[in-house]
Amino acid sequence: MNLTLLDTLSVIVTLVFFSLGSYYDMKAREVSDRMWLIYAPIGVGLTIGRVILDPSTLSLIAISGVITTIVAFGLFYLGLFGGADAKAILCLGATIPLAPNSYHAATWYVHPFFPLVVTITSYLCSISVIVWLGISNLGRYIRRGGDLFSGFSEETWWRKILACFTGYPVNLAKLKSTFYLYPMEEVMETKSGLRRAFKLFVSAEEDRSEEVAKLESQLSGMRNVEEVWVTPGLPHLVFLLFAIIITLMLGDPLFGAVMKLSHTSVN
Repeated sequence: MNLTLLDTLSVIVTLVFFSLGSYYDMKAREVSDRMWLIYAPIGVGLTIGRVILDPSTLSLIAISGVITTIVAFGLFYLGLFGGADAKAILCLGATIPLAPNSYHAATWYVHPFFPLVVTITSYLCSISVIVWLGISNLGRYIRRGGDLFSGFSEETWWRKILACFTGYPVNLAKLKSTFYLYPMEEVMETKSGLRRAFKLFVSAEEDRSEEVAKLESQLSGMRNVEEVWVTPGLPHLVFLLFAIIITLMLGDPLFGAVMKLSHTSVN
């Protein structure tokens, strides 16, 4: 067995498991641990085979493993990664710790630490959702004649703008019945009474049922609340899958863009 074959097997195995993970993430926002328990040993075996064939890569693989572990656990504890996302990146680090030599990027620079590039690129892909939310809320604002923030008169303009790029208003019944929607507001008690406020950061590991019940209880003490602001729980494994494909085909988009801008400015 040669390195090219090992690279190909690593890529195929990764695409299969990330495709399955993306499917379950979209369907229920949950992925069984059994999938990662199957994926990880296969990935480790392929990486061991790579080290046996090319011992010179051992140091870089070890460094990549440390970086991947720090990034995965760091993003998880910051609430920017769900448990499945962190496990997926750890498995990716075990399977393709370094950019495959047999895959030549068509456009951008190829960064050696493949899992790190995939993680960064996945967040670049997720920007599309931010853009979509912004455009959708602009449409709502125009259709409603500017009445988009009813009940949030005490919120600052910049918090309202941030809310437009991270969520949107729906009726309470839809929030309760839609498993991937999370409350993006809370009720605060002030000297002048109760007021609604945006909760602009929602952890990926929050208990949705508890948060919905808590908000519903808080709103019961207020009148005429027809809509609540929510944020969608994104299936980040889908963005990771796209990021893997983009990185394999094109290279590191962020570093590539920086290098291109630097080259342009020098010229």
